[in-house]
Amino acid sequence: MSGKSRAEQRFERHLRDHLLVEYRQLMDEDQESEETLEAHALLTDAVNARATDLHLDPFPDQYRVRLRIDGMMVDAMEVSYDQGRRLVNQFKAMATLDPIPSVRCNEGSFVYSLDETDLDLRVTAIPCVSGDKLAIRVLSPPEAVQDIQELGIPSEGVEWIRRWMDATGGMFLVAGPTGSGKTTTLYALLHELKLSDSHVITLEDPVEYEIPGINQIQVDPMHDLTFANGTQAMLRLDPDYVLIGEIRDVPSAQAGISVATSGRSLMGTLHSRDAVGTITALRNLGLDDYEIAANLGLVAAQRLVRKLCPECRTKGKPDNIEKQWLRQCGREVPDETWIPVGCPACNNLGFRGRIGVFEVWQLTEDDYARILRHEDELSLRHSLIERGQPLMLDDGLAKVEEGFTTLRELLRTGVLLSHHSPSELDTQEK
Repeated sequence: MSGKSRAEQRFERHLRDHLLVEYRQLMDEDQESEETLEAHALLTDAVNARATDLHLDPFPDQYRVRLRIDGMMVDAMEVSYDQGRRLVNQFKAMATLDPIPSVRCNEGSFVYSLDETDLDLRVTAIPCVSGDKLAIRVLSPPEAVQDIQELGIPSEGVEWIRRWMDATGGMFLVAGPTGSGKTTTLYALLHELKLSDSHVITLEDPVEYEIPGINQIQVDPMHDLTFANGTQAMLRLDPDYVLIGEIRDVPSAQAGISVATSGRSLMGTLHSRDAVGTITALRNLGLDDYEIAANLGLVAAQRLVRKLCPECRTKGKPDNIEKQWLRQCGREVPDETWIPVGCPACNNLGFRGRIGVFEVWQLTEDDYARILRHEDELSLRHSLIERGQPLMLDDGLAKVEEGFTTLRELLRTGVLLSHHSPSELDTQEK
């Protein structure tokens, strides 16, 4: 599982060769024109390669440049230590960070214009043993996803979400690990809400993207604009919907509950491996069971998996690892499944882009009763399986069958890890 496929290795070599040619051309130019050209050239190539993150990793005698493309880390090139330090300083200057080697974590941002598109770049510098490591997150405007149906949410889940949007009050949480597309899902909802006759306000840290027609507030503790007093101020503005960018600590959790109990509709993201896991996460953030049961209305959990290239995908047999995992999950092993091949359209990777794998949990009276009895995740998940609730695994296998992705992608992103068949649950309980 840890090794890279031949297609991924070929793509890394191609990307590395391309970047090295451009970089050497820049090194041949005079020093004055070199000041920011190197960083700009590297950014342009990274964006053109559809990278969402750019990493500069220090080693004793060199720097390694790596890109995250469709969720996978790709080794792009290696440069000398001095050249790497110069790149780090250039990016720090662009993000208005102190170019002196870091002694603590520093964060900054800047806007980069490419082909008439403004990209918001978030820069994080942290000291390592061999020097400063730099991570740059590329935030592209989510213009392509303005309808929640385009995200890949199952039709029943879309119906539940839109029903929640038409109601008044309660919490809708989008759950998943870092980098699973939670913010994109919420912003797709905001795009729909801005077209309605509702008053929408967000309280975020940080504001990921600006959406015209939505009132977005940036948390700023240095100027006493925290989740706590920001929420109190928002409620005086009489909103219909409130978005809290991420519920990640006790203050943001309490802010979310105060919004939901006031009769407003609250949207937020939460780190959790699946929908049922949000209950444990909220409990760990200090919320009581009665607060959760009284306010939580809907949860959407998600992962991002790589999409098969439609130009070259083909049918093949599942391998032994995929068969073993499917049997452990209590699922039938198909005779054939879709597998990647590689062609010029996908840079010979076999994949291009990503798609979401979802589970949408609309809580019922039985669920609320179980929460009030302080039942754990295992019991709650077992009850969902017994009543036929579609889980993330079901949506993932449906997308595999339709040819959107592969079994190995579900396995790699952990979709298969968090679910068990009813027979396995019975065995564990005994």
